Amino acid sequence: MKLQLTGTCPAAAEGPVHRVRAIILTAYIEVAEAVGLDGQRMLRDAGFSPESLADPENRVPAESFVKLLERSAEMSGCDSFGLLMAERRDFARLGPLSLLLERLPNLREVVRACIIYRAHLNDITEIALEEADGTAVIRLDLVPGFWSVQMTDLMVGIAYRVLHGASHGHWRPSAVHLVRKQPQDLAPWRRFYPVSVDFENSFNGLSCSSASLLEPNPLADEVMARNARGLLRMVPVEETPLMVSEGVRRAIAQLLPGGRTTLDQVAAHMGMSARSLQRRLDEEGQTFGYLLNEVRRGLAAGYLADSDRPVTTVASLLGYGSPSSFTRWFVATFGTSPQAWRAERKLPPS
Repeated sequence: MKLQLTGTCPAAAEGPVHRVRAIILTAYIEVAEAVGLDGQRMLRDAGFSPESLADPENRVPAESFVKLLERSAEMSGCDSFGLLMAERRDFARLGPLSLLLERLPNLREVVRACIIYRAHLNDITEIALEEADGTAVIRLDLVPGFWSVQMTDLMVGIAYRVLHGASHGHWRPSAVHLVRKQPQDLAPWRRFYPVSVDFENSFNGLSCSSASLLEPNPLADEVMARNARGLLRMVPVEETPLMVSEGVRRAIAQLLPGGRTTLDQVAAHMGMSARSLQRRLDEEGQTFGYLLNEVRRGLAAGYLADSDRPVTTVASLLGYGSPSSFTRWFVATFGTSPQAWRAERKLPPS
């Protein structure tokens, strides 16, 4: 038996501007200065004013934040910048949501609540819980267009902090899984995670036994949890309708590794008929083929850049049955072979 829970964040109907809570930048200056950067200047150059960061619940543009993380890692030469940011996060910085999570009966309910209330966190994180044969996998992804090594490191690190904090330090994963290439310095990773980190994996997230998710939380309290839900309902969260094309992009990204990315399969995943999905895409001026190619293009670049992952593995992750069919698509899309594209990326700048 397989249990799968997924959640999606709302996006704006036209030209969605995805946002994150300003509190995510709280430790930025400290981390930036620790790796030799002028944190204040980096924030200003990225467009973040002191006023926008004064209220931790203020929403700031996610795109600017993701670019800031990548630029900071590049300028400092620290390829674990996102993890260092996660290391300075604690459970209480979740805000009002933390009041609910620590009062829930177990961590399975905590994950369910994170899926339901993700609008209280940010607009760019995808969460899914899958359970089969006694093993639970908590998958964490960024919505298409926001794939970033440093943001992924931060996202997975925060997820670990949330589950560890909700259990008051009693829970730990069996392993941490990341698509990214192994960083040069593993010291911060060994300091932060109490278990092994599996780099160049097929997904980002955490794995553990299903039984560990059912262990009672020390502070579980049904009445307090009910009160916390009431409080969350009073917290204003800007929610806008999700464009169908945005939902299709997210569904494609989730289904690609299993090779289930036909129009019919994506429509079923979204709870729609293929005809209805096609009509909605037509209304938005989009085609399924274009969206599939767009998602594959972004993922292919992310899987191949700065990585030694075999092309056969990348082909499988993108839903291709054979490396040759993937290579033909890649040449048609990028104008060169996957091997040549990766080799060019590794060349020092002239």
